[in-house]
Amino acid sequence: MKKVLSDDDIEKVMKKAKERTVRTQNIEYTPEMILKRIDTKEIQINPDYQRNHRWNDITSSRLIESLILNIPIPLIYLSQDIDLDDETGENISRYSVIDGQQRLTAIVNFFKNNLVLTELETLEELNGLVLKDLPPFLIRRLEDRSIKFLRVDSTIDNELKYYIFEKLNRGSVNLEAQELRNSIYRGKFNDLLKKLAKYPKFRQLLQIKDDDDENLKVKKMEDIEIVLRFFAFAFDKNYLRFKNEGLEKFLSNYMESMNERVKKEVNLLDKLEQDFYKTIDFIENNFGEQAFAKYNQKNITNFNKSVFDALTTSIYTSVNIENSVITEDFKKAYRELFNDSKFMNSISGSTTNTDKINYRIEAVIKLLKKYNIAK
Repeated sequence: MKKVLSDDDIEKVMKKAKERTVRTQNIEYTPEMILKRIDTKEIQINPDYQRNHRWNDITSSRLIESLILNIPIPLIYLSQDIDLDDETGENISRYSVIDGQQRLTAIVNFFKNNLVLTELETLEELNGLVLKDLPPFLIRRLEDRSIKFLRVDSTIDNELKYYIFEKLNRGSVNLEAQELRNSIYRGKFNDLLKKLAKYPKFRQLLQIKDDDDENLKVKKMEDIEIVLRFFAFAFDKNYLRFKNEGLEKFLSNYMESMNERVKKEVNLLDKLEQDFYKTIDFIENNFGEQAFAKYNQKNITNFNKSVFDALTTSIYTSVNIENSVITEDFKKAYRELFNDSKFMNSISGSTTNTDKINYRIEAVIKLLKKYNIAK
């Protein structure tokens, strides 16, 4: 039977279409215009505010080769965060990069003579050169090349902005969930997450070498998302408020709310920072470098997010860290938890529904109480 929309359905669709319609504009900038806008911070591509730079010199060089040969490159997506008619203070960006930071960074590096061309395939004669070393006709060609952008009007509420970015992410834009949050939910709480992700003991527990910024977890901001998970589940026992709305939405909503909350509660940022350090220190001291390992008979995975949720949340919410010691008996009983099929199920497969999250956290809390370690 053919579906026919009712008048009520049509009215709902019209309302949603009006609310969700996004204004975009196609624009083109020369490299000189790009550099000027980035240098004046009109466009912000600093990794502190956007995704981490992942490209190596080979990939960056091949982009420059494409520009020289006039080969089309993908659109760069900009978010217009401040209306053109609004005045801004110093160091406040009007635009942020939704997708294209890798390309923009490569262009900036080359035009500032900070990128040495390497492993070019067509123009191999240019390998080993920087911009100033190129023949004048190639420099002119590059300077006249226009780069295409799609500017998205994002001077709207964050929920709709996330919706826009997520839609782009399902198409040509390849952003991780935390990279999306980092672009949208800027604020002091977001800054704290990035700071805490660099804590050496935390990195050690995530199996990231202290100076290894090339680690995939770091490049994808997964380490920052794991810090966010800690607060989203543990602080104020917030895991009890998690419903099956989806973990990504839960984390996004929490990040947005905490950015607002830290503005109002003067000492909250300091408390969050110290709580994180104390919890990580306590776990590292008592459980060692493989504290967040998933024990599966003789096989041990070095780091597991669900184990991280269970251990950090249970310790933070139920243990007096200042006066408690994890006994050897508890450690043995804790490892035996991984032989329990229900606990293993809660940290395996699809692990983000309410029942699994609650079970794995409560199972460790129950064990802590049994050994008189919990409050």
